[in-house]
Amino acid sequence: MKKLLFISAICLFALSAFSQANTANFIYYKVKTGHRSAFNEALKTHVAKFRKAGTPYAWAVFNLVGGSHHNEVMALSNIGLSWAQRDELSNLPTNTEAANDFYLNVSPHLDGVTGGEIITFQPEYSNSSPAERSAKIRSNLLTIKYAPAQEFWDVMKRLPKAWDKAGYKVATYQTSGVNRIIFSRRFPNGWKELDEPSKLKSAYEDVYGKGSYERDIAIMRNYVVENETVFMTLQPDLSSK
Repeated sequence: MKKLLFISAICLFALSAFSQANTANFIYYKVKTGHRSAFNEALKTHVAKFRKAGTPYAWAVFNLVGGSHHNEVMALSNIGLSWAQRDELSNLPTNTEAANDFYLNVSPHLDGVTGGEIITFQPEYSNSSPAERSAKIRSNLLTIKYAPAQEFWDVMKRLPKAWDKAGYKVATYQTSGVNRIIFSRRFPNGWKELDEPSKLKSAYEDVYGKGSYERDIAIMRNYVVENETVFMTLQPDLSSK
């Protein structure tokens, strides 16, 4: 019990800890056609009973629009854990009751489950921390070539200053599966921020000089295999409270 209470405490602390790695797991749920209302009710009941906030089982659930998982649901769990704290996960007791409840009551409404990857926050390529929450996020998932040259990472390090200048808040992650970078832009004022013309190019050139944006984007483009854009909306009723 002491071990379980300790892990619960570090889950609450982890989001503000910058001296160590900051990770999370994500998984996608594809809901059967015509089952969304029933799925929501079943998941809401499951989360209220087995995934309370402040416990190691807490999660945040998002609706997705766009990308390869369009119209699916994404659950983000183990939020903010360092790799050392992940060592403790193996000591958690197996919650058989929770697993059975999900299988019996939630899974009948699903066509498939994919994902299970770990994402790791990259502070040197970000100007927003995981602690800066937003109910609306646009994520660009960039599949990149294996082992990009240093010039790619040099451009990555220049991005946060340009984002600051443009007034954007972006957290950057790397994934454990396919070689990918994720740029997650937060929209604290909602999607209406997208009605404004993009300020990135002018902000970038204000910081790094005329022509720098096209030059550096061309460098990045050489190493990007695919760019997938996903709009994520938090579902508070399906997330831990």
